[in-house]
Amino acid sequence: MPSDREYELVYIVAPTATDAEVEALQTQVAELVKEFGGTVEHTDVWGRRKLAYEIGHFTEGIYVVQLLDGPGEMIGELGRRLRVRDEVLRYLIVRVDDDLRKVRRAAEKRKATVQRRRAARGKPPLPEADDAPPAEGPPAGADVGTGDAAPPAAGLPPASAADTGTPEATKATSEVQQ
Repeated sequence: MPSDREYELVYIVAPTATDAEVEALQTQVAELVKEFGGTVEHTDVWGRRKLAYEIGHFTEGIYVVQLLDGPGEMIGELGRRLRVRDEVLRYLIVRVDDDLRKVRRAAEKRKATVQRRRAARGKPPLPEADDAPPAEGPPAGADVGTGDAAPPAAGLPPASAADTGTPEATKATSEVQQ
């Protein structure tokens, strides 16, 4: 079992805090994480947002989200230090490495399924580009008119060239649906 885990830290800072104070708090969190041998993978400041309910006479807060990587002992100390800070209204620490592992496993499974289906159709495998986004629509030069078409919904006539959205076609379609 690995000793380092990934955690997501979300904390809400009082709206009276300046940008410098928010940055100083982020730096203090990063230093504490570094003391325990962890790293801050990503920091995202969502900015000033309205709170769902009033906390300490504040209706707004500055949201900060940090992705941390480190040992479990770090979380107890981090929670203790955030709890005593007056400018921190609320905080939440969630372990996300299991979720990320499940997402990666699901993506690998989808990729293997796509490769297996392409091989069954006699098509070449997709290139191994992890950073490339999936292609939208059919590939260039593909014959769109062929392939597996979904059967029409129950009770609806199959689509034809006559169904172009004209009033007559719309009237005929609505009569069939009734």
